[in-house]
Amino acid sequence: MKKELIFARNIAYWGEEQQEFLAGKSIFIAGVGALGCIVAEILVRSGIGRLYIADRGIIDPPDLNRQALYTTSDLDKAKVDVAARRLRAMTGHTEIIELNVSIGETDITDAVAGCQGIADCLDNFPSRFALERCVREDMFMVSGALLGDYGQLTTVIPGRTVMLSELYAGLGRTPKTTPVTPTIVFCIGSLMAQEVLKNLLGEPELAGQLLIAGMSGLYFERVPLKPAASS
Repeated sequence: MKKELIFARNIAYWGEEQQEFLAGKSIFIAGVGALGCIVAEILVRSGIGRLYIADRGIIDPPDLNRQALYTTSDLDKAKVDVAARRLRAMTGHTEIIELNVSIGETDITDAVAGCQGIADCLDNFPSRFALERCVREDMFMVSGALLGDYGQLTTVIPGRTVMLSELYAGLGRTPKTTPVTPTIVFCIGSLMAQEVLKNLLGEPELAGQLLIAGMSGLYFERVPLKPAASS
């Protein structure tokens, strides 16, 4: 189906030039769990040209309360395989490259090198730090995290902002089972996707800031972060 039809509402808002611009961009999504499913879907519906999706997980019953690309018929299947199939079927205009790998254990340098930015949708700090080491100075990484009905996100740009390894120095793996509500997943995932788009346009909102959101009180706050250590 023609792009002009599928993305008609996008084009009505941001114009044909931006739609074509997004079609020429590539994003690496680390993790297609809770946040990764939302970020990936929104970027496909926005018209991103290429997505790399990386995850080594298998779909389990507890995933179904918050991982929007999966259903009961997908249990025991590889997340990247199911996610890739669903994402390809949405518009037919985004190339999906699936990587059944564990970040931190597999070299992803070559895959990341072909991208303008990264969406960090991982759930533990050692993997996040390993991912961050792949971010070049001409790239950005939008990082999000969840706990209960609380979430946060920021943009990392080497040489310009504080790095996650500095901000969260000394933190190790998070517990395997953590409480997470569907509302905060969709909220933070949507905000991450928007921040990815803003970064691609050279207009990041959260470079040097941490956005905190809480669903119970509909609470949002921006917290300034210290600049890069070399700044």
